[in-house]
Amino acid sequence: MSSFVASSSKLCRFRASSPASTIGSRHPRSVARALSSHAYSPTPSPSQTRAGPSTATSTSTSTATATATAISSPSDIEAVTTTPNFTDAEKELVDSIIRVDQAGELGANWIYRGQKWAMDLKGDKVTSKQVEEMWENERHHLTTLAHLQTQHRARPTLLYPLWQAMAFGLGASTGLMGKEAAMACTEAVETVIGEHYDDQLRAIEPLLSPKDGSTPHPSIPLMANILREFRDDELEHLDTAVEEGAQKAPGHSLLSAVIGFGCKAAIKVCEKV
Repeated sequence: MSSFVASSSKLCRFRASSPASTIGSRHPRSVARALSSHAYSPTPSPSQTRAGPSTATSTSTSTATATATAISSPSDIEAVTTTPNFTDAEKELVDSIIRVDQAGELGANWIYRGQKWAMDLKGDKVTSKQVEEMWENERHHLTTLAHLQTQHRARPTLLYPLWQAMAFGLGASTGLMGKEAAMACTEAVETVIGEHYDDQLRAIEPLLSPKDGSTPHPSIPLMANILREFRDDELEHLDTAVEEGAQKAPGHSLLSAVIGFGCKAAIKVCEKV
């Protein structure tokens, strides 16, 4: 349990020391989103927005209006509409990354949905608003991953209904326990997810530097940038949770350890199923 708290503290220190965290507002990563994931924002097709198992919730307002990176060059178009000629191993890696991350964002959406339901039920309007703000961010992530799944023809998880039910239950139950427990849930989940995004960035590194010295397909650097962006977004949620009293939750160490273990188990399952 102590190792989990140490991981959480380490990730918080990473965000605190990040140069981007000193720019402007509390959520400065909107700048990065305009440069990477928002490459998929202009005029998404119906098939993209309905991709995968997604009952993907509506695109956030910020996503819908952020067209700062309008697709204007052949390379830009290629990056968001085509996929490389992967080897079998490379295809398996990219499929796994997209499948796990899409399942994770689906889960995050339902966790926040459950927490918001609980906070609204308890009449805690302040925490409900905080949860809604984080949830909006996750909706943007989910929409972007739907585009990636369609583009790279990645098979989605087969266990979406299970993750949906479990995630809503986790969010609702911790929300009913109180604000601190809800924030402890967010802290635990985002700690695991932040570390997992780092693992994925290391795994995709060989695709960014092909052994033959060739230039990687433009979709691969874009995907790496999106992974970095989403990692930083999740770590901002972690920071928010800690600031809002996550570590004051009753049984914090046990609650964090159980939720963290569940997240890691879900990641392993979704890599294959």
